[in-house]
Amino acid sequence: MGEGHLSVVLATYNEVEAIAPMIQQLLSQLDREGGPSLEVIVVDDDSPDGTADVVRQLGRQDPRVHLLLRCDRSGLASAIRDGLLSASGELAVVMDADGQHDSTVIHAAVALLEQQGLDLVVGSRFHGNARGGGRITGLSAKRQSGSERANWLAQRSLPIYGRLNDLMSGFMVLRLATTRAAIRQVNLAGFKFLYELLSVSEGKFKVGEIPLNFRPRQMGNSKLDQAIVWDWLVSLLHTFTGRIMPRRAVSFALVGMAGMVIHAGIFFILRTMGWSFLCSQIVAVVVAASSNYLVNNILTFRASRLRGMALLIGLLKFLVVCSLGLIANIGVSTAVYANMREESLGIVAVFAGIVVDFIWKYAASSRLVWNVPY
Repeated sequence: MGEGHLSVVLATYNEVEAIAPMIQQLLSQLDREGGPSLEVIVVDDDSPDGTADVVRQLGRQDPRVHLLLRCDRSGLASAIRDGLLSASGELAVVMDADGQHDSTVIHAAVALLEQQGLDLVVGSRFHGNARGGGRITGLSAKRQSGSERANWLAQRSLPIYGRLNDLMSGFMVLRLATTRAAIRQVNLAGFKFLYELLSVSEGKFKVGEIPLNFRPRQMGNSKLDQAIVWDWLVSLLHTFTGRIMPRRAVSFALVGMAGMVIHAGIFFILRTMGWSFLCSQIVAVVVAASSNYLVNNILTFRASRLRGMALLIGLLKFLVVCSLGLIANIGVSTAVYANMREESLGIVAVFAGIVVDFIWKYAASSRLVWNVPY
């Protein structure tokens, strides 16, 4: 490796068993290889298992180990961003803290970045060359298939970087001088930091790729859950739509579309049971709106999730917001329709009402129910 200073960023949550062996292996390996001076930055989201205490102890033994403890924030993308923005190195390595990324490729990744004057080098699980290729030995067949499909979709949503084999990788080496501005723009609720970083870079990065062996997890548990899968779907649609509206609004819209299906289903069931149109419609509206509220509370606004009595009060506020949105929908669509000369363009009036309804519900709910910015 060349001269300079290298920062290694590890984002952790409940990695008390894995973090010490990981850091010790990194320091030992990079000391043997020589090259730039080194710092290891562990960004911990206040893990209840004592991960931060282990890192503090390591830091007392070796001043190259630094702890960045976050008590009021969470999430992988934001942790990596905070770690990179805190780094003092000219180059930075981002990798998983659980040992699944093969740290022996750091030397090759840094060398490739320096030799070719790149901004970013990605460790790819799906990359192959004459000397061997990336491998995935740390995922079940089902998880690997899911990763491959997610990566295929990511390539289609970012065609400018479509030649890269692994847009979903968690291993990368960055030249901070040229990537720092984009790092600041990364959406904190994003699913994969690399994907979000490339999305906001507007194709300006010079990117290379090396094979990476993704190994089995030795300790701890995977952090993948339904909320993370949801985040990925939102990230994908956010990019596909040109990032023209806030990422949270994309999630809100998806939940709203699911609510339309629930509304139609409840209405159909009640009508087949002999209920009147009006009663069926009222019940369907309330059930759909309530389900939208609960799902948004769990997914869209989970960083500001309401609990206990606040959850009930929030539901009442949300129903009021939805009622006003419905009134706005009808009023706007009626006004637009009244000024149209052609009957066939009535769908435009309907669409105008839906847009106003959505904007109102999203903006008002964000501020009045969950008290977050738009």
